[in-house]
Amino acid sequence: MPSSIDHIVIVSNDLDTAIANARTAGFTVVPGGMHGSGITHNALIGFTDGAYMELFAPTELGRTAEHRWFGRLRNGGGLVDFCLLAMDLAAEIAAIRTRGIEYSQPFAMERVTPEGTRIAWRLSTAPGAVGEKGCPFMIEDSTPRGLRVPHEPAQIRHANGANGVAGITVLVRDVAESAKEYEAILGTPAQTLTSTLDGQTSGSILSLGTAWILLARPGSREETEHLGRYGQGPYRITLRRHDGPISPGAGSLLDPALFSGAQIALA
Repeated sequence: MPSSIDHIVIVSNDLDTAIANARTAGFTVVPGGMHGSGITHNALIGFTDGAYMELFAPTELGRTAEHRWFGRLRNGGGLVDFCLLAMDLAAEIAAIRTRGIEYSQPFAMERVTPEGTRIAWRLSTAPGAVGEKGCPFMIEDSTPRGLRVPHEPAQIRHANGANGVAGITVLVRDVAESAKEYEAILGTPAQTLTSTLDGQTSGSILSLGTAWILLARPGSREETEHLGRYGQGPYRITLRRHDGPISPGAGSLLDPALFSGAQIALA
């Protein structure tokens, strides 16, 4: 089964602007390079726990192209997707399929760093378009993971103190249905959360390595509008600045305008 959260994707219209904004927010940003298609490029914000945030944008060539995340880009950008790390992607996808979730067959991808290093991996995507299911995609490295993921001390030290991903909040329409899907993907049971106001199910939480994934129904007008506009998917990233338990809802938000509207909390 997937071992951890690999990375979280924030899509924006211009990579240079996204890098500058992230640095303003106190992050160290590492240039990633151009993907093999030539229509997208990225930069990375790595953490000591091995996860990272990907700043993703079209190249000039990509502005007239299509990509599975460009629909979100045309709708303002922001926190669009996240990825789980697989040790044996083909075997894990086969197991997930036997539990009824039709992930794609793994396919190869690559990018070239600004220094000219070729990095390769394989991906499998969740069924449906982005925003339809709200499920993560999955990755397995073909070249050493250390080439793909920032890990040098200077690369993963941030002025704002962030050192890892505590959890991801995913907005969904039907908590029970989404919990079953995530249980099939992660191979671990979900813990049901109930609202203290009406006693109804308000969410389900699952553990993955040192992080959690919270599946939540909208609890505010802003969250309801977000779900209606973007569909099901990641809504809030909670980053840790210390060891120990960090619950959903903890922390203070960075300015969403610096991340195309993405909700990123430091706890």
